[in-house]
Amino acid sequence: MIFKIRNFGKIVEANVKLDGITVICGNNNAGKSTVGKALFSFFNALTDYKNKIYAQKDIKLRAAIRNYASDPMELSAKAYYSQSSMNFISEHGKHFYLDEVKDFLELSYGVKLTKDRLVSLVDYLNTPEIDILNEYVHRYISNVMNGQIKNAYSSSNSHCSITGEFKDFTNTIKIRKQYCRCELDEPIEHSAYYINSPFSIDSLNERRIALIGSNPMSRSIIEAVLQAQAEINEDSMTNILDTVQNKKELEAVREIIKKAYSGETVIDHGRYYYSENGVSVDFRNLSTGLKSFALIERMLETGVLKKQDVLILDEPEIHLHSEWQIIYAELIVILQKTFDLTILLVTHSSQFLESLNYYLDWYKIAEKANYYIPVEIENGVKIVDAPDSLLKMKKSLKSGMYTLANKKLEELTSGDPDEEDNE
Repeated sequence: MIFKIRNFGKIVEANVKLDGITVICGNNNAGKSTVGKALFSFFNALTDYKNKIYAQKDIKLRAAIRNYASDPMELSAKAYYSQSSMNFISEHGKHFYLDEVKDFLELSYGVKLTKDRLVSLVDYLNTPEIDILNEYVHRYISNVMNGQIKNAYSSSNSHCSITGEFKDFTNTIKIRKQYCRCELDEPIEHSAYYINSPFSIDSLNERRIALIGSNPMSRSIIEAVLQAQAEINEDSMTNILDTVQNKKELEAVREIIKKAYSGETVIDHGRYYYSENGVSVDFRNLSTGLKSFALIERMLETGVLKKQDVLILDEPEIHLHSEWQIIYAELIVILQKTFDLTILLVTHSSQFLESLNYYLDWYKIAEKANYYIPVEIENGVKIVDAPDSLLKMKKSLKSGMYTLANKKLEELTSGDPDEEDNE
């Protein structure tokens, strides 16, 4: 896949190859994280979008059932949440006829609407799908970007866009200030998960209401893990295919995780604990490094992370000490190889980059690595891929050490001439 960005946030232009592990490395405040946010938005706004549209129409239909039932008290809980309304919507898809909606409400729920109310409901249900999708995508991306989507230096009449060029199709989202337009060839099948802080795992043991209204990136993994675990608790067959498949593949991955996360996860009365040598620790009290591994472990064990999903890691090494940086680098490589993940990685650590390169060679997937650096231009930042990108990365990461070494050298070579004479 080639992922293209134009005038999005700080990014003026980017053409990024996403095939295996893609690494972006550069100075702070250079727009690297913006690439991850654009990728997250692109996948999650468009994944399973038809069901998202159907769900909005279903909400309107069930509201009519609740509000206009002759005796709402007689409506059972099943009537409020029955799949029949969703099935009715998905069966009709793009067009609803007045008589069909009228018959459905009366025969299924005994609900009779006046002609005006019925016409209004049918008009709502017949809202073009693309109009709903465009509004939803614009809201979603705006939430991810906290309202600042467009490049501040681009002209007022220009639009920003994010495009995914897949093997057999291309999808594009063109965004202006108040609206966007989706040009889609095919729906997106895989989810994207963004990890920029291991502290998000604390939400597993905190009040769930804290997730409401938070940035979609912050809550996506936690919501997915909680939902998957709840479904597993309710029905032992739920997610069983994904979980069994993951466990078969997980053996090699688990060996790597156990180098750091050597205990096990225990769930007691809805609370998550890390248990090792008979001692259980609330997830919120884990060291930050352990949280980094616990987050991946939960995604795998619940079947949340599936083959060919997208995983975005924003400076994952920042909370890890030297040895665990090496382990985490190996974990990333083995995850990509085992689950064929698309991984976008932002890093500032020279050791982490070296470790990643070592394991890419060790597991014989060096050809699955792509390297990019941000370059400042007049209007913002351009993400570029050059033959010597990896070398430039290493030099950039080591520049701080060189600066410190030069300062020390200056101190050693610059003494007081008078003191030298006295000696």
